[in-house]
Amino acid sequence: MSWGLQRRAWIAALAGAAATGIYPTARAGWLDRFKRGDEFLPLPQLDHKVPLRVVYAHNPRFARPAPELLAQVLLRTETLCLQHLRLNVQFEMLAEQDIGTLFEGVTPSVWRRFKADIYDYRDGPPDRKKLITQMKAVVAANRSAVGEQIAFAKPHLLSTTEPKNASTLAEALVDTQLARFAAWQQLQGLDGRALLNDSIFNEYFAWVYAPRTKAWPFEIVITNQLVVSVEYADNSVHSALRGGVSNGITTQSPASRFGTVSVCSVFPMTSQDAVTSQLRGQAPGTDINATETIAALLTHELGHQLLHLGHPFNSKACIMNPAELLRFDDWVKGLNAPLCPIGHLAENKPGAHRFTKLK
Repeated sequence: MSWGLQRRAWIAALAGAAATGIYPTARAGWLDRFKRGDEFLPLPQLDHKVPLRVVYAHNPRFARPAPELLAQVLLRTETLCLQHLRLNVQFEMLAEQDIGTLFEGVTPSVWRRFKADIYDYRDGPPDRKKLITQMKAVVAANRSAVGEQIAFAKPHLLSTTEPKNASTLAEALVDTQLARFAAWQQLQGLDGRALLNDSIFNEYFAWVYAPRTKAWPFEIVITNQLVVSVEYADNSVHSALRGGVSNGITTQSPASRFGTVSVCSVFPMTSQDAVTSQLRGQAPGTDINATETIAALLTHELGHQLLHLGHPFNSKACIMNPAELLRFDDWVKGLNAPLCPIGHLAENKPGAHRFTKLK
């Protein structure tokens, strides 16, 4: 059975379970979907050279990156990690994988654990109030002050709501996210069908949970898959402004060397469609320095994985401050390692981001 048919069958089964009261209506936060302890993952104990295994996960519905691109990215990432993270990383490229093999552990029971936290536009309009409530919690939880977050977000908001506090910022972010997500829904794949189809490969939560359900014995996944979705839990200011796009994800992976894995999507840097180009601040067909920008993004994710760093807002010199929208060229030009040494900002200190330890 194809993944799309499986997905539809599972959704139908879940709907029946909900109707009979089997599917719970009162649920804890998304972190509790998997059993976890009260402890956090410790900071990795790193040797002088940090070995990292890399796989490329390919979706044939998306354009394949140039053959030489990945090698160039990894070489450049070694330099950027030394400059910005003071880490000497060493990559081992493993065999290419079909993207579907990564998600073989996402069974119907796993699907149940995160399906209700996803805004599935196929099922009808979103619960805007629920999205705003969750986004307000995200804003409040960030270590950067609300004023700093407003200053960061305001130039990119599409909402008519004037952000003045956590509540109005959350409302403006949600309206912006939904408007831009609607644009992503209009894109088509190489097969002429909607780019966001019946698979779960575009879903943020699928990438979060998949390495916990099937062994991923590597530390890095580079993929041509666009990861764009809207969640009722674990949203973020940065991805909301992009319409739900996750350029990079670092999540727990018990089979990896450090208990985490970093995922890097090359789609936002290599696609020439109108939606992506607009968020990059460019005319369609305009190239960017894909090697430099993907390497910077991978370095950023390795800052999460190896040093457990967070996101300092409005600190343009810091590689841990994500790109605004998809303006990667501007982001890279502003990076300055000497002006952003590790530890000089709260979010840039090792251990600033805590990964809850799974049981």
